[in-house]
Amino acid sequence: MNLFQSGYLVVALVCAAVSGVWAMIAARSPERLRSLLFAACALAAALDAFFVERRFVTAQSPAELHMALRWQAVSITTFLALLAVFLSVRTGRVRRPLLTAVLALLAATALVGFASPEALAFQLTSIERVLFPWGETISFGVGPAGPWRLVGDLANVTFLILLLDTMLRLAREGRHGLARWIGASFVVLSVSVLAIIPMDLGLLKVPPLHPFAFLLVVVFMTWELTGVAAKAARLSRKIATNEKRYRQLVERAQLLIIRLDADGLVREVNPHFVEVLGPPAADVIGRPLVELVAPEERQAASRSLSRVPGEGGTGAARQSMLGGDGLRRTIEWRYVALVKNDGDERETLGLGADVTERERAEGATRDALRRLERTVAELERLKGRLEEENLVLREEIGQRAGFEGIIGTSDGLQYVLHKIREVAPHTDASVLIQGETGVGKELVARTIHEQSGRAHRSFVVVNCAALPPGLESSELFGHERGAFTGADRRRRGRFELADGGTLFLDEIGELPLEVQPKLLRVLEDGEMSRVGGNQILHVDVRLIAATNRRLLQEVRQGRFREDLFYRLEGYPISVPPLRERTEDIAPLVFHFLRRINESRTVPLTELPREVLRRLEQYPWPGNVRELKHVVERASYAAEGSVLKLAGRLELDEGRMDRVAPPAAGGDGLVTLDEVQRRHIQAVLEACDGQIAGAGGAAEILGLHANTLRYRMKKLGIVRAQRSTVNETPQRRGSL
Repeated sequence: MNLFQSGYLVVALVCAAVSGVWAMIAARSPERLRSLLFAACALAAALDAFFVERRFVTAQSPAELHMALRWQAVSITTFLALLAVFLSVRTGRVRRPLLTAVLALLAATALVGFASPEALAFQLTSIERVLFPWGETISFGVGPAGPWRLVGDLANVTFLILLLDTMLRLAREGRHGLARWIGASFVVLSVSVLAIIPMDLGLLKVPPLHPFAFLLVVVFMTWELTGVAAKAARLSRKIATNEKRYRQLVERAQLLIIRLDADGLVREVNPHFVEVLGPPAADVIGRPLVELVAPEERQAASRSLSRVPGEGGTGAARQSMLGGDGLRRTIEWRYVALVKNDGDERETLGLGADVTERERAEGATRDALRRLERTVAELERLKGRLEEENLVLREEIGQRAGFEGIIGTSDGLQYVLHKIREVAPHTDASVLIQGETGVGKELVARTIHEQSGRAHRSFVVVNCAALPPGLESSELFGHERGAFTGADRRRRGRFELADGGTLFLDEIGELPLEVQPKLLRVLEDGEMSRVGGNQILHVDVRLIAATNRRLLQEVRQGRFREDLFYRLEGYPISVPPLRERTEDIAPLVFHFLRRINESRTVPLTELPREVLRRLEQYPWPGNVRELKHVVERASYAAEGSVLKLAGRLELDEGRMDRVAPPAAGGDGLVTLDEVQRRHIQAVLEACDGQIAGAGGAAEILGLHANTLRYRMKKLGIVRAQRSTVNETPQRRGSL
């Protein structure tokens, strides 16, 4: 026997032994299909090495080589097909379309190769004998390859793609151990399977190498399955240990434990059951549980037991049980439905607690509870009076001391504070804060929260413009584990975190359209569900939204839902920009300086009139935020206690279109207030004095009606009386 024949014999013996071992394992393993598939795969490799390849290398005539080639096509495709199906069952991550394509191509290859290889796949004209250096002679067929040979090549390449795709999917899921074994099999099979192509074309004259590759694959998979089997054995021992602990728990627990079959018959009770109710266990086994219940409660007990499998597998009941001594015992039961492995046979496990003494104690304390309820009612009445008095005092203090954090005395800012006093303590209505970037919309929202009855609960801030794209719903409403890639645990959303408090949605205009219906549902019904979950959650959240966009224009352009706009606009507040309240600049500067002086060795105490004049003439496109940064930069360059600007205050080209030109004199130029006054008067005349409603001046100017009234009052504009139709209020409300 030569070298290659001996090698094929070793391959056949090893694969046959592996096949026999896994066939025996399959007879006792719960993973029977997986074990049988692997046993069949190893058997296919053994038959290929023993009966096919040994005959292939020793063929003496073209007819004998033809027959070996026929069976070689069948044996190789059978092994690859069984391996593909085995990987699908073992990993659960083989793509179904790819598996179907591989099986179809392998079947076509076997059919073409076995039916007529010399006519379809290739034509043999003669046999060539190749002598190797160690004296062994191998037979090779000589002849041109046919076009049908491409079917087998395509099947081999598709199978390798299946292996590679499965390995990558397992690696992405973190199953690196199994992915490594499949990767090793991919490398081995790539070398052996792809070597068949040049061998059939006569470009490579070596004996078939795929039996040795099959052997390595079988060894790889055997090693991996052995590790799985060892882990299963350890789990079995752990299950046996847990079963022993369960039996000890049942026998020693100071609870009534009872096991019922599908018909409600008692199958097992623990010693404490017998101790409490009296009858020996032998008298209880095989009897319906309802026979131990008081007669007047048996019908209700029967209904409670019948509902357990249909109500999520759990149930509860309080029943009067008849003891062996004729006395009644009140038992609180908790029922749990148990399903065996086959899924057909159901049982019910009952856990009971004797609450007879507790029930008697409850009856003795009912009178005391009634007296306590009357006392609590009186305390609640007194508490209400105290809260009313406290509310009056808080409003008085707020009017005297102002609002913490809001700096300024201008008419525009006082109008905002007046709106806050109206909406904060008296209602939980939604508030829409509009204003340019940097005017302090979040500070207004926080002040509303602190002045409301929810001040003791959380204030949650969400910047809608900073939410990760595609994850807006997850951030706002939360998600369940496994809802999407990367959701490895349950996460509560911002609405749940703000339950009972206030949720501030900054830059609400940036919220995607697909998220807006969910937000509308929460605002109208107080109901939501996490992403990937079906449970309806109820939340009590006051919503405050802010935007620097003109939402009504966004609605007209289809970028914002109209019904959500009217729902958010329950109480609008427009925060005027800093350029419209220049009298607030000096108090703001001194406020920022007080903060800065906390970390300076030489405090800044002087604000030159020239510096203040330059600050008041600057239009401040960045509003209060920009003013704060300018003061901070000036403090860095200041020497001594006098504040000096670090540089010139200039607008770049990208910000010129955001503010009107500064006031100037001469050459026909007018102040900003004059430009606004003339433009508002012209629009009012064109609208016949109408401010709000469809076609009103506020709609044309892109302003809220209250904001327009405030500017008219500031600029001294008197509205002309309309001749026909009274002013129509703007329509609000949820749809």
